[in-house]
Amino acid sequence: MDKKITIAAVLATCMLSACNNDVAEDVFVPDEGEIQLLMLHPNAQTRATETAFENSDSIGVYVTAADLDLQLGGNEVNNELFTYNGTTWTSKRRVYWNNGTHNVYAYYPFDRKVNDVENYSFSVREDQSTKLAYTRSDFLWASSPNVTASSSPVTMQFGHKMSSVVVKLEKGDDFEGDIPSNAEVYLYSTVTKANIDLSTGDVSKDNYAGTSSIKCYKVNNTQYQAIVVPQNINSRRPLVEVVVGDVSYLLEGKISYKPGYRHTITVTLDKNPEKIKIEVGGEIVNW
Repeated sequence: MDKKITIAAVLATCMLSACNNDVAEDVFVPDEGEIQLLMLHPNAQTRATETAFENSDSIGVYVTAADLDLQLGGNEVNNELFTYNGTTWTSKRRVYWNNGTHNVYAYYPFDRKVNDVENYSFSVREDQSTKLAYTRSDFLWASSPNVTASSSPVTMQFGHKMSSVVVKLEKGDDFEGDIPSNAEVYLYSTVTKANIDLSTGDVSKDNYAGTSSIKCYKVNNTQYQAIVVPQNINSRRPLVEVVVGDVSYLLEGKISYKPGYRHTITVTLDKNPEKIKIEVGGEIVNW
């Protein structure tokens, strides 16, 4: 068939299951030629609770002809919302394949107000002390090039595009008692705003944005985490602050936050504030 089939969009409320008494109402049955996607979280190989996508997670999807660049508008599919119900991903509207070969792009978290696909502006939260704020600071991206219409879902393997930081609190030789349960941990000297190319997943910090502090998410009394925009902190400057009650410990350091890497910063506490030290160590890729 030479004539190009135009992608149609039909309200998802008219599901096939509603027209077939043999199919349960809550089971989604795709139409012939409908775009289906299998979203694989970076850690699960299959959202970002850090291991898998969760119910109600939302992803934005673009589809272009394989020989055309991704544009803000005029693509075959433009920033279509796909939502996870715990089992499958479905689009807000039913979307269908054109003839030919296509490139598929997807990103998390979904943003209905994308206004630039080459320099999409994304910011991590400055207060990541809640689990929701922490996970919503992550940015995941996937692409699948040169695909053709199929009755099987297209696999979208996501990767982390931000950096993850783990701050570990350890006891020094002279530290007495347990690590305080009321500690707060902050990261300093970081730019929290990024520019992302949605066609490649390339990320760069916004060079016009100033630096901020990030309040970390508390995993337990000895471990705190945060998501940061990839960037280099090459000169010694305030890097980590540990606040315990009325006492604040501000430590300097240098670090290179890499996209898709988890970095570990160890802070050794001591009864003598002058003996408190910081060590920037291990990196884990595809955390």
